[in-house]
Amino acid sequence: MATRTTVIIALLLAAVGGGCSSNDDSLGAGRTNSPSRNPGLAGRGGGLIPIAGGGPGGLAASGGSGSGGVKPAPNLDPDTCASAQVNAARITPTVYLVLDGSGSMNANFGGGGTRWTVLRDALIGPSGVVTQLESVVKFGTAIYSNNNPMSCPGMTETAPSLSNLQMIQSSYPAMEPGGGTPTGEALMKVVDSLPEFEQGPDSDSAGPPIIILATDGEPNGCAAGVACNWVDWAMCLGQLAGTLAAAPATYDSTLAAVRKAKEKGIPVWVISLADGLNAIPDLQRTANIGAGLAEDASPGAMIYSPQNPNELTGTLTKLIGDVVSCEVELAGTLAVDRACEGSVKINGTELPCNNEQGWKPVDETHITLQGDSCAKFKSDPTVVLDARFPCDVVTPQ
Repeated sequence: MATRTTVIIALLLAAVGGGCSSNDDSLGAGRTNSPSRNPGLAGRGGGLIPIAGGGPGGLAASGGSGSGGVKPAPNLDPDTCASAQVNAARITPTVYLVLDGSGSMNANFGGGGTRWTVLRDALIGPSGVVTQLESVVKFGTAIYSNNNPMSCPGMTETAPSLSNLQMIQSSYPAMEPGGGTPTGEALMKVVDSLPEFEQGPDSDSAGPPIIILATDGEPNGCAAGVACNWVDWAMCLGQLAGTLAAAPATYDSTLAAVRKAKEKGIPVWVISLADGLNAIPDLQRTANIGAGLAEDASPGAMIYSPQNPNELTGTLTKLIGDVVSCEVELAGTLAVDRACEGSVKINGTELPCNNEQGWKPVDETHITLQGDSCAKFKSDPTVVLDARFPCDVVTPQ
């Protein structure tokens, strides 16, 4: 995946005011909003939050209160004149799943069930991606088809929210709704419902949601209707449904929808659940636009084409896992070459600096967690991150 999607963790750095006395209880001021920085479609932004603990009286935690100094970090000179103790303040990413519910989703998929059942299990089964990450990612769904000829596209939607698994499970049918594939019309409804997102370096936005489109067929839109004697409603509805399902393929509305998503700064990633679908030029154009590339870019954006249940789960895990970042922002300026003189802990456990299982400085205002530390930070919303630096290594803001 070429870009990193916005997940910003803001850190509060506290400076002991005045000279180098560790007994001074005054705290340095921190930013309440930091600019997002967006490489391509990715970005950062965030704010500062007070945290619990750290000294007599501590700092006010979310839902708590208190005032006072901050203890020097263990293993650091007790006379250090600046330290930081911080709590991970997650700005939670949003993933909107736009899922094809057409009749062809009942085809076999890699010997593990139908395309529909395998996709459903990979998302909301016992080990599904939504099941595993609902506490750290806001998930929303839009299941679409044209099985109702009087209302096309047919949409079953669940608004994005944390801890949304049960709601998504209750609205996710055990079998595909059936009918044709009005991908563009469904995607446009989702895009229209979302606001525009600033992508510039001065944006305070937490970043756009990620749309993941999973489909197994070429879009055939919503037909205008059929000539019919509506005295016989059952026959006419049957004819209309057949016309909708058999409508010729057209990518016009799909391309229009991803162009609009691009204008709003919303990336769209494409998963193909049918062999050969990723070779269709218009689907490649769809993926290119969704990734923020030129429509005719070559090589183009990745069209993810898993061939079996394990590959599908792996694809979803990668796409959604990449949304959650292990980079955190410091409310201060770090001397990068001396950053390892500081102390970074997760839940009280010291992490090694410049270590593939620990942490490392990224630049003057960012550090990143790596390996097992990153995995824990991504998957556990209760993780407490504690970072402290000597006063001549960091300049608090």
